[in-house]
Amino acid sequence: MAFIPSPIIYNILSKLPVKSLARFKSLNKLYCSFINDPHFINAQFKNHSVVHGDLCLILSCIEHQNLNKTTKIHFFTIKDNEHAMIEYSTPVSFDTYHILPSCNGLICFYGLHGSVHVCNPTTKMIVNLPNIDDDLQSFQSCGFGFDGINGTYKVIKFFDPHKIEIFTMVNGSWNKIRYTYSPCFGFQRHQPPVFANGFFYWFSISSSIVSFEIGKETFETISLPQSVLNKDKYKLYLVELKGELCMVDMDFEDKKRVDIWMFKGNEEHWVKLGTIVHRSEPIDSTRPVGIKANNKEILLHGFIKGLGHLSCYNMETREFRPINIKGFTSHYFHVSQHVETLFQVGH
Repeated sequence: MAFIPSPIIYNILSKLPVKSLARFKSLNKLYCSFINDPHFINAQFKNHSVVHGDLCLILSCIEHQNLNKTTKIHFFTIKDNEHAMIEYSTPVSFDTYHILPSCNGLICFYGLHGSVHVCNPTTKMIVNLPNIDDDLQSFQSCGFGFDGINGTYKVIKFFDPHKIEIFTMVNGSWNKIRYTYSPCFGFQRHQPPVFANGFFYWFSISSSIVSFEIGKETFETISLPQSVLNKDKYKLYLVELKGELCMVDMDFEDKKRVDIWMFKGNEEHWVKLGTIVHRSEPIDSTRPVGIKANNKEILLHGFIKGLGHLSCYNMETREFRPINIKGFTSHYFHVSQHVETLFQVGH
């Protein structure tokens, strides 16, 4: 066999999908050392997200088995062929769980009674956060994001009254940092925080938007677009689309229209991303969960009569296209865009 220089092998491997790399680890020590190297993992993630990041969705559903008091959480991926493939299933304590959007290929989910988990569905690795001090105290909500400044993941918990806790994952361990903050930063129960571009965002009890920078751990407030200042704040919600903070305005009487605004953090102002209009059906129960690579189609999650639970809306033609999921039967699931990764949940 002809000799292939190590840099070329490194470059070729970094462009392969995660499942192929998992098999190649057993070929020889050189391949294994490359694939386990943090710099390689980061390079592979960047290559894969550029090429495939817009093509993959991850669906999560919860299965309660009441007879033996057990719960399972299942993760499925969907790619171009719209066929759901089971990635990972994990048993958890019997509880009511909330599943957060995928972040760099990792997913955080938490129970109402305090358990918090972070998993990589592709590598089937999972970490259960330990109880720390007053973890037994109920908390309102939880967020998960990546701290690019310090190169680690963080979980943020919102407690009542006016308290948060931050758990930082460093070398597989979690450290607690506690903050008390101004009442104007109080967390509204009806929406979880949204993570985008290194910040957590949420609506405060004063109806402004609060940002929390995950690296510097500092708070700021953000003004709303002028056009929504007098609208019902319970018909506004925040979402991350293509790495950016967006706000969805559902406050229209006919319920057949929603406006989407995108926040430009560097310029600190809002721009209107687009409007979704249905000619005859209410769409106030749908949520945008992604944008296709061409920036013309928005992926929607939520039932629209005759379209099912996932659909795409073309902002140029103003037409809806249903996504028919094969191999997946649950009507109650969480969905987000996803990139398969080798990132470890303990680092």
